[in-house]
Amino acid sequence: MAWRKAVLALALALVAGVALWWTLAPAWRHRAGTLAPALVMPLLGGGNIDLARLRGRPVLIDFWAPDCAPCVAELPELERLARADAGRFTLIGVAMSYSDPDALRAIAARAGISYPLVWDRDGRVAAAFGGVRVTPTQVLIGGDGRIQARVEGGLAGPLLQQVLRHDGVNDAQR
Repeated sequence: MAWRKAVLALALALVAGVALWWTLAPAWRHRAGTLAPALVMPLLGGGNIDLARLRGRPVLIDFWAPDCAPCVAELPELERLARADAGRFTLIGVAMSYSDPDALRAIAARAGISYPLVWDRDGRVAAAFGGVRVTPTQVLIGGDGRIQARVEGGLAGPLLQQVLRHDGVNDAQR
């Protein structure tokens, strides 16, 4: 009788372990220090941007959605940062798959966005970065192509600048 309880407990632990792995595995693969995925992403206005071709300089990817109030509130700050630090890093806005492209264009125009905007139409970009589900989420990629930081829930301007300078990301660019 005791061996049946032990087998049942082991089976339950195994199922729980597999469920936990299934849930967290994408995030583990995309933590700081791992190589960022090489992606060619479709720009909202047409054309593509190739993440692999940006190696050698830091890249900040901002996952956002037009129905996300904190995302929209951050757009002007991100635009100011992109203009102020132009040449030191590349900022790419990635709109989630459920976003309406007309709403994206309207919000980007109102906010005066000049940095590249990607519409992740099929969710491929979010999936490649570990299944981004929370907006805003920012992913900082160092010049070596490795993920330096991933922050969910948004960043205020000064904190964002601090993250960009974290671990000497921009020291080599100064």
